Amino acid sequence: MNKKLLSIILMAVLLAPVSLEAKKKEKKAEVPQLLNYPSAALDEYRLHGGNVVVQGHIVFPEEAKGEKIPQEVLNQLNGRFTIIMRDYIVRKEKTSVIEFKDDGTFSMNVYVPYPMQVLIYPMGTAYACPGDTINVTIDPTKRTKEEGIKFDGTGLGGEVTRLWKQIDEKYCKFDWSNKVYEKGPDSLMMWKDEQVAQLDELVRQMNNGLPELAGCSLLASDILRTHIVAERLQQINDYYMRGENLLRNDSTIDREAYWQQFFSFVGPRAKYLTDNLLLMIAGDEFFFNRIEFQQFRPLQRRGMVFMPFDYDPKTAEMIAQEKQVYSREFNRSAMNELHDKLHISPTDFSAQVCKLRDFFSTIKWHKDEHDTIADDFAATMTVITHPELIRRAVLAYRDFIKENEIKVVEDKPLTKGDSIFQRIIEPYKGNVLYIDFWEMSCGPCRAGMLSMRDEVEANKDKPVKYLYVTDDTPEHCKSFLEPNNIKGEHIHITRAEWGYLQEKFQFTAIPFVVILDKNGKQRKDVMVEQLLNE
Repeated sequence: MNKKLLSIILMAVLLAPVSLEAKKKEKKAEVPQLLNYPSAALDEYRLHGGNVVVQGHIVFPEEAKGEKIPQEVLNQLNGRFTIIMRDYIVRKEKTSVIEFKDDGTFSMNVYVPYPMQVLIYPMGTAYACPGDTINVTIDPTKRTKEEGIKFDGTGLGGEVTRLWKQIDEKYCKFDWSNKVYEKGPDSLMMWKDEQVAQLDELVRQMNNGLPELAGCSLLASDILRTHIVAERLQQINDYYMRGENLLRNDSTIDREAYWQQFFSFVGPRAKYLTDNLLLMIAGDEFFFNRIEFQQFRPLQRRGMVFMPFDYDPKTAEMIAQEKQVYSREFNRSAMNELHDKLHISPTDFSAQVCKLRDFFSTIKWHKDEHDTIADDFAATMTVITHPELIRRAVLAYRDFIKENEIKVVEDKPLTKGDSIFQRIIEPYKGNVLYIDFWEMSCGPCRAGMLSMRDEVEANKDKPVKYLYVTDDTPEHCKSFLEPNNIKGEHIHITRAEWGYLQEKFQFTAIPFVVILDKNGKQRKDVMVEQLLNE
């Protein structure tokens, strides 16, 4: 054997272990994917809407069984409990009041546009699947809400509801106390890497089988596994959002490059994290809210002009000077930017959900410019490819047209909320009314009242009244109202009355303001001064 051949053999022997080791390292670096997922067929029927029966009862002590609840107790009880449905794809919610019968039971139909979580306030959340029943048991003798409130149900909804809390407790608990977002961009990036490593470990656990899901149906397992990974992604986005101020104030940080590096982990995991149809029935408002403003921020509208219905020379000139872009062009460019920078496909399910959310949240910008709204809707639909999202968008847009463009007068019977509201405003008829729904626990509510003090004082001799409506007691509010000299009419109502007003005006978030003109007609997108000048 000559020396040259011997050298080649020795080099091959010496390099072989290194090559094997390199392969091992490469294998370790592979991103784990959810296996056998989705494991159930998610057919079109399962994505459609329908009614869910929500029923429940109060557990009576043995000595009180069979007795009727006194009317005065029912009056206090009814209105305190509401069911809140949030259609997070088109940013629309519906609040319904629970009415107890005199035997302590209730039963009602709640429409959901697709299977989803619903909030039964203030008791907790349940999974609502069309055709199923949600059962709520309320035991007031228990010491805590956790002990006293039990959720159950039939079908897929009942199965997911029974497991949801257990899954949350074990796999979705999150430590909010570390506040790593306050420690600087490097600390936040290191924290993110740790969270992604934990996410990958969770995926491996799910691939080995979670004991809590043993024996449950395939679709229930898919929904709960999707919920686990979605919660992780939501929390990472939440921390990025909290650290935005530090990034904004640090001139040494290239925010665009930081954002790109921070969310680079999503692309290799997009198949289960974002480009996942199961998120339609396993995600929620908070998940999509966080990712649309952080991870998918290129989708947020900027430098965009809404096309006039017909050719307009000024618009054409602006676009020719490249000062602004058409909405259709912007939508496509935004999707392409996600692809170029985060390797997120333009057909990504969650990215398309965020585009729809963006459209339906900005309709109010155009007020009654229905041609512009129609053109914007058409421009948005050019980037929507998922059949279910197309269907939801068209149905929601149809509802918008019915509610806003087609003027239909219907004779509707007065509700309890109508009666309560009429009682509140009756003493102030003939004035412009600024009605602010608030609570002491709401910081933005108190801040808004402080900012309104000058306007209230300036208009004290004009035909306008400022009504501050709350379900807090006068004693509880006194410590804030008196030292801060909050003028206006302070109206205190019961929690039950508050619930009926929530149902009337369909609000859950506060502060919530209603403005009436001198004729008692509710007006939107106007200032008090405008109504005084009419």
